[in-house]
Amino acid sequence: MKSYDGCWTCRLRKKRCDETRPMCRNCSALQITCHFGDEKPSWMDSGFGQKEKAEEVKREVRSAAARRRGIMLMDVLEPVAAEPTPDSSPAWTSTHTRPSTEPTSSNAHPDSWNGLDRLSVSNSSDEKPADSELDRRFMMFYFDHFFPFLFPFYKPLLLEGGRSWVMELVVGDQAMWHITLCLSTYFVSVALDGAISGHNVCKTLAWEKLLKQMGVTFMMLQRNLQEVASSDTPDMIVKTSRIMGSIIQLQRFEISVGNFENCRKHLDAAVTLFRQIFQDAENIVDRRDLPTFYSVLSHMGRPIWATTSQQSGAWNSDQAAFRFHSALLMVDDIIASTCMGESPRLLEYHAQLLTNCGGSDERPLLKLEDFIGCENWVILQIGEIAALDAWKKSMKEAGKLDMMELVARASVIKQALLARLDAPANTPKTNWLSLLTFYNDQLPPIPGGCTAFVTRVWAYAALLYLSVVVSGWQPGSAGVRDNVGRTLELLEQMPAPELLRTMVWPFCIVGCLAEPGEECRFRAMADAPVPHRLFGAARKALEIMENVWKCRDELTIDTDFAACICKLGYMPMLV
Repeated sequence: MKSYDGCWTCRLRKKRCDETRPMCRNCSALQITCHFGDEKPSWMDSGFGQKEKAEEVKREVRSAAARRRGIMLMDVLEPVAAEPTPDSSPAWTSTHTRPSTEPTSSNAHPDSWNGLDRLSVSNSSDEKPADSELDRRFMMFYFDHFFPFLFPFYKPLLLEGGRSWVMELVVGDQAMWHITLCLSTYFVSVALDGAISGHNVCKTLAWEKLLKQMGVTFMMLQRNLQEVASSDTPDMIVKTSRIMGSIIQLQRFEISVGNFENCRKHLDAAVTLFRQIFQDAENIVDRRDLPTFYSVLSHMGRPIWATTSQQSGAWNSDQAAFRFHSALLMVDDIIASTCMGESPRLLEYHAQLLTNCGGSDERPLLKLEDFIGCENWVILQIGEIAALDAWKKSMKEAGKLDMMELVARASVIKQALLARLDAPANTPKTNWLSLLTFYNDQLPPIPGGCTAFVTRVWAYAALLYLSVVVSGWQPGSAGVRDNVGRTLELLEQMPAPELLRTMVWPFCIVGCLAEPGEECRFRAMADAPVPHRLFGAARKALEIMENVWKCRDELTIDTDFAACICKLGYMPMLV
């Protein structure tokens, strides 16, 4: 219902006001002036004065947004030294290589390898002539091997543009170029370490290149953030989305190398940028409600082509990248909320992006199984459980916790999970283009498909998480023991040990509730994927379990999953 007693700023902006004084929530969030008063201001004249004031408020919103970007994001780009690895690989250093001060055009999309030549040569003032060819080899190694390894479920259809956006975006954006080289260089160094352990020259070359690219990456991101914070150009949404994507990719790199101390900072920055993209789109269209995901995509250009069979056609590179990184960010935000005992910060976007909005024939805008292998309904319920956990803690602290309401809300979540677990698995629709995936499939064959397997593991872990939120830490209860045993048995049926990297959160949840006799089975699963240096999240999950097992007798009924994570002193990203 529209408020007629809200602040004059919200009335001017045609927004719903919560009427909080002396500053309403809308104005507080945007950091703009909140005009309250019983008397109508002179500029609310339905004429020139009101129009002029509206433009002034829009400028204030944009100015405040720039301030928020500058204040909240710049501290993200201070690299933290990674934990030393057990081998003789060099440790992280703060050595920086100064990049060229003439960045590649943000709109450039080179059509040939000449674009890679120009970019790799111009990125550093002391680049050797042979480095451009080496860069190209490292880059193709990333496209051919490392990207499919990191995201084995991501196989967009040919009619949707495939994965070509990855190359186009990397070539057209310097920060993404250097982050991608970091990822590829690390992967190559691990491969060399396993294949030719005595070839120290090659390993040293790879590590030197890695350290150099990390220095350039941080400098590029700092410069890009400064540009976005101080400018107000029509392509702001595209620039902001590229920075968000670079930070999320940087997050994935640090998780791969086992450095988790920056996870919270990277996530905070990505969430802030995601919100800012929607805020910028809202300022452009001047809508009363949140802009739709499609309206945000529309500000990133037109799709490459449209088809009658596909609602969207082929996304252009920026649109495809934003969809990809938004899906990862939704999952990261939900998993992080379980680790911190907080409600997901992007909860308000879940209905729009992850549900079919009530239409049985409509597909969600983002199908998470296409990105991470787990279907939306499980991830959504995990987000609801995290929100319920945060509500329970706030009510308990205020002395207002109603256990009957807690159980009632939890019952709705539990029934939603059980109903889908008991339902027959959906059979994916066949498509003649799927024949092409036969030649580039990183997933092992499994009855029902890997997506159904991974989703089931996540769902059983969600039930365990819900049990702890409602009943407390009671690993000996019959319901917990039944779900732990069922999930452990499923995990041991993995067709390939490498698939564990797509189920790290469930693995950690179940492992923390394991009995002493089950510990060796979890250790064996964590040790199976090799080389260990490429499975940093799984190794961190095992470390969390070991800490819980050591103090098993000291844990009380008030212990929760977030408390187990807090013992590390930082928030790891279990993805």
